[in-house]
Amino acid sequence: MATIAKVSNAASATFALGYGLGEKTPLHHDTKSWLADHDLAQPAELENCRAVVVGGTNGIDPLIANEQFRAVRQLFHQTQKRNQVLRITQSFADNELDPLNHLDWQKANDLGVQLAKKLYPDYQSAVYTHLDGANHHLHNHIIVNKVSLTTGKKLDEKRGQTVSRVRTTNDELARAQGWHILTPVREHQSQTEQDLTQAQKYSYMADLRHRIDGVMQDPTVSSYEAFSARLSSNGVNVALRGQNISYAFLDANQKQRRARGARLGTDYDKEALLNELARREQQTQKQTEISNDQRPLTADREIEQRKPALESRKPGLDRLAVATGRAQRNQSDTKHRFDRFRKAVRPLTNGLQHFKDGLRAFTKRARELLDLRASRLNFAQKFQADLARKKQAQQQQLQHDLSQRTRQTPSPRQNNKPGRGPHR
Repeated sequence: MATIAKVSNAASATFALGYGLGEKTPLHHDTKSWLADHDLAQPAELENCRAVVVGGTNGIDPLIANEQFRAVRQLFHQTQKRNQVLRITQSFADNELDPLNHLDWQKANDLGVQLAKKLYPDYQSAVYTHLDGANHHLHNHIIVNKVSLTTGKKLDEKRGQTVSRVRTTNDELARAQGWHILTPVREHQSQTEQDLTQAQKYSYMADLRHRIDGVMQDPTVSSYEAFSARLSSNGVNVALRGQNISYAFLDANQKQRRARGARLGTDYDKEALLNELARREQQTQKQTEISNDQRPLTADREIEQRKPALESRKPGLDRLAVATGRAQRNQSDTKHRFDRFRKAVRPLTNGLQHFKDGLRAFTKRARELLDLRASRLNFAQKFQADLARKKQAQQQQLQHDLSQRTRQTPSPRQNNKPGRGPHR
């Protein structure tokens, strides 16, 4: 069964694409040893990457997808550094695609590209196929640029709708391959939970089911120990109690919640869960035995059957190899030209930054000088006004003093009063 292990949004396209390609996080030593033990190797262009096969939609080259995604965001002015991409993890069981078969590597990537095209035909997508992990199951990391190539608007979907649509489309692809399809989970919903769901409000029961479903969607989980460990890493503690199984976790409102499996639904109780895990373990063991018995025979038969076809295609493959080499050289030349252009532009960018800093300092100094000039002008005006008032006050005082003196000085007539004449 091809399963959708995870659907989530990512704030940074650079981080999501970097993880998918894995230039800075190449294959672990254990995986490299496993490949060497089975005479397998990554393609030369991915030798130092985590991905073993890459693909894309709408002209995306997964090796430079980050620059292509950024160009579209800038073209439509969608440069916010949040919610830039959608991430889909698509995994395959060993009985569907064999990690020991190079052709199945490519088939896994092709199915990821088909899924991206069906889901988001108007958006850029990059598909990176990995086989690292404890059991080396093939799985895809599908990264979708959330800016539409036709409208320039951002992808706007509710998470529940996105998960449902992705899983439905994935089931259609699996059905076309003749693979097993997971049956819908039978749930038990109380009236309160139904009301919350209809009102599109948070339900801790739905949250708990979603966490359990996420673990059970992984085909590598085939034992109770693996199931319990994966749930624990997802914040859910599980315990077997007699005939029941119970789950405890801290919900989105930071409240401690506990629920029995039977309360969540038939597929979550102890009997159904342990039966499903046992069936997976038996199927895995059986498939491993069949694969070990038939693999050498099948491989030899396929080689013999394909020899004529390969011989007839050899000229075409040679031309394809030449064209691929030419395309790689052109890509390398383009990268070198881009690096030279970036080095040439860098001094100009630094010069512009220095000019900008100098202009900012000049503006600040000019503003300070203007403030100082205004302050001095204001002081001069105030000083002149105070001086004029003081001069006016002095004149008024002089006039007042002169008026007082004039009143106090006697006239000549007052000095010659009538009286007796001189004594004879």
